[in-house]
Amino acid sequence: MIKNTMIASAAVALFAAGSAQAALIELTSVTGTWTTTNPSAPTVTGGGTNEIRWGTPANIQNQQSGYRFDGSAPPTATVTENVDFNLGTFTHFNWPITGTALSSAELTVQTDLMIDGISETVSSVFEFQHLETPNGSNPCADGGANGVGVNVNGCADRVTFSLNVGASDSFLIDGVNYFVDISGFFFGGALASEFWTKEYFDNTATLKGVITSRVASVPEPSTLALLGLGLIGFGVRKRMVKAG
Repeated sequence: MIKNTMIASAAVALFAAGSAQAALIELTSVTGTWTTTNPSAPTVTGGGTNEIRWGTPANIQNQQSGYRFDGSAPPTATVTENVDFNLGTFTHFNWPITGTALSSAELTVQTDLMIDGISETVSSVFEFQHLETPNGSNPCADGGANGVGVNVNGCADRVTFSLNVGASDSFLIDGVNYFVDISGFFFGGALASEFWTKEYFDNTATLKGVITSRVASVPEPSTLALLGLGLIGFGVRKRMVKAG
């Protein structure tokens, strides 16, 4: 009975070393900063902030076109492992303009997390290409008819995610590796490579991520087998001593 108890206790101890209670993971802050990368568009304003604008308004609302990123935190939000979570929203404000338009830009996103009370940060860079289309063309640049579908208010513009893979990082905390993957921007339920945006409309895509974890050191089954054999052998030797 003592021998079996020892083996069982040792096995439980080893398995416990390979398991961990679920950590409290919180998304505390997500910020985005734009950098324009086309020198031919000096009229683009807002570089170094979360919103850039360009063009001379050609509409009665007196609105420029623009890009904006709004992080989903603060306020702090709890993140569930293995479940996609939202980090923020990209918006293209598509308004009719004249003059020089944006052609490319970079967005740097900083994601701040709290994992079991420890602060961690992941920084990602996304690249965008922009096509400002003539509103009166027919067919439009996407091949569709003017006045129909996405071109209902004039020809849609195209936003291309030329780099839509965020950073992946891992953090070792209390013997557990946490893997943070910034998945990229999603539009229409799928990871986006490009999307066509309606005129006179705020067109959005969502930045998503996922967090998984794995215990840093998990015992192999062979380790348990060897331990069991060792303890059994110990019991046999003990009996032989007594028999002598």
